[in-house]
Amino acid sequence: MLNLLKDFRTSTEEDAVRWKREGNGVFGAKGAYKMLFGSSAYAFPNRRIWMDKVPTKVSFFAWEASWGKILTLDKLQRRGWQFPNRCFLCGCEEENANHILLHCTVVKTLWEIALAIFGVQWEFPESVIEVLLSWRGSFVGKKRKNTWNSIPLCIFWTVWKERNRLAFRGGSLDIQKFKNFFVCNLWSWARVYIGEDSYSLLGFLEWHAAT
Repeated sequence: MLNLLKDFRTSTEEDAVRWKREGNGVFGAKGAYKMLFGSSAYAFPNRRIWMDKVPTKVSFFAWEASWGKILTLDKLQRRGWQFPNRCFLCGCEEENANHILLHCTVVKTLWEIALAIFGVQWEFPESVIEVLLSWRGSFVGKKRKNTWNSIPLCIFWTVWKERNRLAFRGGSLDIQKFKNFFVCNLWSWARVYIGEDSYSLLGFLEWHAAT
C-alpha cells in the first residue's frame, strides 16, 4: 500500500494529485491492481471465455473451470463428503477439473476430433487456464478462427453435461453419442459464424477441412 501512495505526486502547477502509473495522471483500478499483483494479474484468458455467439452459461462455466471452482469430486471430498473419487467418464483416474476437461482418455477423443477437423496437432498443457491462454488460432485462417476459438468451451460444456448425466441419472456412457453431441454442438455454434443456415453437418466438416 505504501508503494501505491508513492506513485501519487502533487503537481504545484496544477494544484492536483496525479497518478504516475497512468499517462493521463488519473488513478485507475487496473493500474493499481497490476502494480500490487504484477503482470500475472492480467494472465487470465478473458477473450477465450467471453465470446460472442457462445451461450453465456457456457462462458460462466469456463470461467469457473479456469479458477478451479467447478464441483468435481475432489472438491466435494474437501468439503467433507465421503465417497470414492473416480472419474465418471473413464472410471480409472480421480476426478478433478483438469482431468475431466482435458486429460481423461474419453475426453481426449473429443479433442482429437476437433484437431482432426482442422488438420493440426497440439501438445496439451496441464491445466484448463493454460489451455485457454495458449489456444490461439491465427494459423487456421480468418474464416475458421471463430470456430477454432470456440472449441475448448464447446468441449468443456459437452463433457460437463455428460458427466452430470452419469453422476445424477446413472447409466453408461455411449461413446458414439458423446462424440456426436460434441460435433453437433460445435456445428450449431459455427453456423452463426459462417452465416450459412443451409450447411449440413457434413458440409460443415468439409468446409472446415477444405478452407
